[in-house]
Amino acid sequence: MCSFFNCAAYSDINATIRLDGSVIFIALDDANTSVHVTLNPLQVRILAKYLELALTQIDFANLCDEKYFGNFTVKIEQDDSEELSAAS
Repeated sequence: MCSFFNCAAYSDINATIRLDGSVIFIALDDANTSVHVTLNPLQVRILAKYLELALTQIDFANLCDEKYFGNFTVKIEQDDSEELSAAS
């Protein structure tokens, strides 16, 4: 196991979420770094729950200079090769 720090808040990020049987593979890539993690569905549900909870603490209406934040594109792949994409 290793750990590292990369501030990607101002970078464009591409994410891939691959559903493969009983595991979920998540890849986050920006211009400099790639992070890959494989989790089980319960771990992903807990992560999503706490990310959502953390986001309730942010006042999005008062975020200034949104142009300085990077873009985030998500691609979802299912084990039957069906692909879904979304960007925000």
